[in-house]
Amino acid sequence: MGRINTISNNQLIFLGTGGGRFTVFNQIRKSGGIWFKLNGKLFAIDPGPGALIEAIKHKLHPSSLSCVFLSHRHLDHSADINAVIESMTEGGHKKRGVVLAPYEATEIDPVILRYNRKNFQLINQSEFSSYEVDGVKIEVKAKHLHTTETYGAVFSFGSHSFAFIPDTLYFDELAEFYRSDIVIMNTVFCHRRPGFKHLSSDDVYRFLERYRPKKLIMTHFGLAFLKEKPWEVAKRIASETGVDVVAAYDGMVVEL
Repeated sequence: MGRINTISNNQLIFLGTGGGRFTVFNQIRKSGGIWFKLNGKLFAIDPGPGALIEAIKHKLHPSSLSCVFLSHRHLDHSADINAVIESMTEGGHKKRGVVLAPYEATEIDPVILRYNRKNFQLINQSEFSSYEVDGVKIEVKAKHLHTTETYGAVFSFGSHSFAFIPDTLYFDELAEFYRSDIVIMNTVFCHRRPGFKHLSSDDVYRFLERYRPKKLIMTHFGLAFLKEKPWEVAKRIASETGVDVVAAYDGMVVEL
């Protein structure tokens, strides 16, 4: 983990680690989503509020994007998606790039504006489907147990891969679906809260009982979790399970 390496072809960049309305809309943590490079190709996951600004700040140029992956339409994940797409297509002057988004995010109360759609390829992902963009394989898994249509995926190129688990109520099959050396898990809560369809650090233990990746990265922290100091929670889980568990921070870079 360290700074962005402009010559590295395979890395994760956390442009925001905040989750939930209070953290995000007060910008207690940034909310630019997760951007990554595989085989030198640039991708963006869930460009929430401030994604465009954070990308430019970190010298990640949206005009170089190959693909934007949207897990679901909630604003903390999608608020900047139109700005990022417009930048990807250079204001519509170039027809380029792919956007993978749920049907509900594009056709039911859509968060992606229609006027610019002719300038990129829009794909509505579906359960257990696989796509390839610029040589990068994107394996979409089961529909999540969330309040709107939501999907995660495993992203891979050659021997480099990682799994991304967005918002959901915990279910045991998560550990079967998201098998990769590096697993990123959106953990809004420190402890499970009945009635909320979000993961917590308690669910990290349940996941690790079924599958032990080389590294598990918690991110997308709600305000209550931040008060519990996620880095200390991660250290405790790592000590108790023997798995390298870390809490992401804004600007964190992980080499794949």
